[in-house]
Amino acid sequence: MQQAFASRLGRLALVALMVSGASAMDSSQRWSETDDYVKLEAVNAGNQHPVSFSTEQLQALLAHFYKLDSSRESVPYFSEDEIERLSKSLIAQFAKAKAEDDLLFGTSYRPGSIPLLPRSLNAGRLFVENGRLNLLIGMCGSTQDVLFQRPSGSARTLIHGSRIKSQADLGCELQASNVVQRVGNRPDWVSLDIPTALATKPTTTFGTAKVPDTTTFKPADTVAAPAPVSPAPAQAAPQAAQPAAAAPQTILPAAPASKVEERLILLKRLKDNGLIDDAEYAQKRAAILKEL
Repeated sequence: MQQAFASRLGRLALVALMVSGASAMDSSQRWSETDDYVKLEAVNAGNQHPVSFSTEQLQALLAHFYKLDSSRESVPYFSEDEIERLSKSLIAQFAKAKAEDDLLFGTSYRPGSIPLLPRSLNAGRLFVENGRLNLLIGMCGSTQDVLFQRPSGSARTLIHGSRIKSQADLGCELQASNVVQRVGNRPDWVSLDIPTALATKPTTTFGTAKVPDTTTFKPADTVAAPAPVSPAPAQAAPQAAQPAAAAPQTILPAAPASKVEERLILLKRLKDNGLIDDAEYAQKRAAILKEL
């Protein structure tokens, strides 16, 4: 009896030791910041790639993406640390992506930035199409487990979502706003107009979020198009030559026949201009006529 009991205790101790060892192994294999990644995947699409973003521009755009979590609370989809870690890799991949490429990402964060909490996982795809940055997700704060890290040290592929079918059981839904729009009314796919978003401060609690100095973005390998040349104004059809207008002629009175006539004309002009009245005019006229 005692021997059986001792054997049972031994087996329990061995199980406890195995569980303890497995737990230690699991904790060493958990997803960490060094496992984050951004990579390209060729899809049947016509994206506006490559694209050139500044670090400030891309971080401002990512800060516009919000989600409703399981408690229906509105929170940023990317944590501030995620945005800072991902932006450098995203910028490099956007600059070399082709029109058929989506950018796949996998990243992690600690809920509430509490150091002792296990990391949660985000994964999805980003791409630019028709001047809009699209976010399509396959994982939304999923609880990590040991299966996301193989014993060899290579990370298991995360779920990045699909353009064809919405991902079920996400645990959250992406949120629309005055800048962000749902695509096909799907909870896992939103897009934003890049110039509008860059000119708008995101509704975020991040202390570093700010409006970039410029709202312009461009394909990375495209030479700027020359400024459009305004067409020359249409010229009016030539008109038939018109004869030069005759210069206005000043009609002068005929030269007076005599001094008397000259005096009478001047007297009449004085009267017409109101410089003398009728009586004065008659008196002077009579005096002039007497000299004939």
